[in-house]
Amino acid sequence: MNTLPNSFSLTHQLIAGETDAQGLMPVTLIARRAIEIATLHANALGIGYANLNSINLGWVLARIAIEVYRYPTINETYTITTWIEGYNRHYSDRCYELTDADGQVFAAIRSVWVAIDIDQRKMADLTALPGENFPLGERKCSVAKCRPPMIAPDAEVKTAYHTFKYSEIDFNRHVNTLRYLEIALNRHDVDFYDNWRPSRIEASFERECLFGDTAELTTGPAARNPEAEVTVISTGGRRAAAVELVLKPLEK
Repeated sequence: MNTLPNSFSLTHQLIAGETDAQGLMPVTLIARRAIEIATLHANALGIGYANLNSINLGWVLARIAIEVYRYPTINETYTITTWIEGYNRHYSDRCYELTDADGQVFAAIRSVWVAIDIDQRKMADLTALPGENFPLGERKCSVAKCRPPMIAPDAEVKTAYHTFKYSEIDFNRHVNTLRYLEIALNRHDVDFYDNWRPSRIEASFERECLFGDTAELTTGPAARNPEAEVTVISTGGRRAAAVELVLKPLEK
C-alpha cells in the first residue's frame, strides 16, 4: 500500500516576465503558486479536480492570508511547499512555505478551502470523502488563522466601481480568485509601490461575481489593525470579497 504524501514541494525560477514594475515577485504570483501547488497536492492525494468532479463537487478557495518577509528578484530560484493542517465537515485548512535557494523562508501562507456542489452552488460535506486522503502535515504554520477583513466603523472611505470582463472569468464561470487581490492592489498607482510593499495580504471570498457584474469597491482603514487598509468588493449590495493590505516601506 502506497503512503500518500503529507506534503508537496515544487521549485521555480522567477523570470523577468513574471516580475512587477519594481523587478520583484508580485504577491499575486505568490498566491497563484499557492493555488497551483494545492491543486497538484490534491491530485496526488486523490482529492483533486478529476476526483471531485466525478461526484459533482469542486474546490473553492474561501480565505487566504499571505505574509511576505522578503520579495525575490529576477532569476532567483525558490521552492514552495504545502501541507494540510486540518479539515472538518466544511473546511480544509492548508498551509505553505516559500523558501529561497539557501532554504530561508521568505513567505508563509495559510488558506481555507471548501468543496461545493457544482449544480446547487452550495457547500458540500468533506467528511463524505475518505479520511485517509487528508494526511496531515507535520509542519507548523506561522500565519495566524484567517479572519474576514472589515473596514473600521464610521471610517472615511474611498469608493470606485469596476465591471468584470471576459479575461477575469475562470472555468467555473465566475470571477477568478486572484482578480480580487489585483483589484485591491490596483487601488494604488505605480509610484506608490516604488515606496511601499505589502507585508501581509489577507482575503475572504464570500459570494461569486459573474461576467458583466459591476462591483462597488470601498476602501478604508481596517477595523482590527490601524496599519492596514481594507477593500470590500460588493455586488447587489452584498459583500462578494474583502481584501486587507498591510504595507511596509520598500527597502531600496
